[in-house]
Amino acid sequence: MAGANLPAKKYKKTSPTITRLSFELSGNTTQFIDIGMALSAINRKFYRAGVYYYVNSVEVYNNEAGILDLHTLPDTWVTKNAWNRGFQIFQKMNAMTDAPLTSGLRPKYHDFKIYMSERHKNAGSALPSMHGINASQATITPDEWVYSQFVSADDNQDGNADADEFTCHMIGPHTVQSGSPGAWESIGLIKSYAETRMIPPNSSPNADMVDITDPLMNLFDFSSEEQLNDIAENLLTDNDRTPYDINQYVGESGNHMQHVGRIGTEQGINRIGRASGFCVPFGLLCVDPSGDGAPGSEISSDYRLILNLAVGTYHGVYAERA
Repeated sequence: MAGANLPAKKYKKTSPTITRLSFELSGNTTQFIDIGMALSAINRKFYRAGVYYYVNSVEVYNNEAGILDLHTLPDTWVTKNAWNRGFQIFQKMNAMTDAPLTSGLRPKYHDFKIYMSERHKNAGSALPSMHGINASQATITPDEWVYSQFVSADDNQDGNADADEFTCHMIGPHTVQSGSPGAWESIGLIKSYAETRMIPPNSSPNADMVDITDPLMNLFDFSSEEQLNDIAENLLTDNDRTPYDINQYVGESGNHMQHVGRIGTEQGINRIGRASGFCVPFGLLCVDPSGDGAPGSEISSDYRLILNLAVGTYHGVYAERA
């Protein structure tokens, strides 16, 4: 009978989505992946940049022995707050052109797109690929994925009357345009966040008010070694300062990426390396094939990197708002 040998229900999937992203990358070159851009290009849907994506696992296919490091933004409250501050200022800037000036100039795919670092701005984002027979592959390119720009009303930064336009990145210091001191090229969001926060006092406010020689304080000090005085001295002098560098925020330096995985491949059958999953704040991932510094540890030839994303309700993938 026709149709008898069929599953109980027809195939149903609320949002068919490619969650296995493949990238053809070059050795000896640090490269960056923007998961939101890759998902948008390959699934013909708009995926936001300002969300936390999750990777279940990573695979590397390579024809040589080598080591590959994976880095994300530091997953801290500082990173989240710095992004939210930048996003709010970006929205306030764009709102200046709203009614009554215009009826609305927001593009359909308006979003707050940021670079991971200055190096990411210079290198650009790797594009996803689809594959064919005999190792052929096709790169999937979006029609447009423009990283956000700020337009400053402060026209005195570089000595001319033109409005300054600059992009932004999450980690690392601010950068200025080459040959134009004072003209911003890209702003470090965590650096900017750190520069605008109040620094709390780094000592106990009552430490200088305590007199350890007070007679009543020494009333029960029976030891000749002044036990109570020593205890009080320790309480006064120890652990009054913050258990972190009060003048530094993680992410102010370009070297403040979070290491989330190392994958090694060996010559032989398959030459496949794997790593477990991790969270990717704002979908920005740094792929560093430079190895551990030992001669021959780096990946020098072309290789394939595959990200297996967590499945969820956000256009088929799992993601969380910042």
